[in-house]
Amino acid sequence: MDPYIRLPKVPVVQGRKGTVLSLCKGKRVLHLGCVDAGPFFRERLEKGELLHQNIAAVAQELWGVDIDSAGVSLLRDHGFSNLVTADACDVDRIEVLRSRRFDVIVAAEIIEHLPNPGLFLSAVKHFMTAEDTQLIITVPNAFRMVSWLWLLRGVEFVHPDHSYWFSYATATHLVQKSGFRIQQIYVYSFQPSELFVPVMRRLRRGGGHSTDPRGPEMPSRRNGSMTSLHKALRYLRSFPKRAFFSALYRINPFFADGIVIVARRAEENA
Repeated sequence: MDPYIRLPKVPVVQGRKGTVLSLCKGKRVLHLGCVDAGPFFRERLEKGELLHQNIAAVAQELWGVDIDSAGVSLLRDHGFSNLVTADACDVDRIEVLRSRRFDVIVAAEIIEHLPNPGLFLSAVKHFMTAEDTQLIITVPNAFRMVSWLWLLRGVEFVHPDHSYWFSYATATHLVQKSGFRIQQIYVYSFQPSELFVPVMRRLRRGGGHSTDPRGPEMPSRRNGSMTSLHKALRYLRSFPKRAFFSALYRINPFFADGIVIVARRAEENA
């Protein structure tokens, strides 16, 4: 067996949320690990920043499962229904879900927390057919650049609840050995890596000028110009960082922060 795994060139996306939401739009979705456990859960919930909230805004139907009973109760208090408090590894035993089928199953930043990811993936297959259901898995990347920088200081920078680190090879091997075929792989970055961003295109088109007929034209233009100027200055300040990460990801995209795997149940296991 060859231990030297040639890494593919894969798309780099900004954060993981946009990719997940694009695949959930108009679909029947099961969100496993729907509570974003952590000290900022309540704050992010109040701001409407939770992934479960964002999926609810685009999905046709949404169910959520999480072991955090307090977090599930808080989601209910904010008007969310179709929630189940349970261990995600036992999702196939949840009676209210057993007869349901979903178009998309989201397991974002969850399998690295679990004591047995293989058991979890086996349970997930109960809700999948090879032709109709997609599984979206996201995991932090073991070889992300920020981890290397902390290692140089003698520190392993890792969430205290994580039981595993996943790389491209280990994550894809786990998914395939669990009876799935991989459709697509992305990496996501929390670092700015696009050299040219929409604000620059808007500036070239003259964006930012107000066309409000109720006020004097000159102040509106001045305010719009100042807003555009601030955006341009912010972009210029970030340019060295953008250039560094853009070059780094061209060398190897797997220096990015995390990995997104889109998979279906393998035909022989359907």
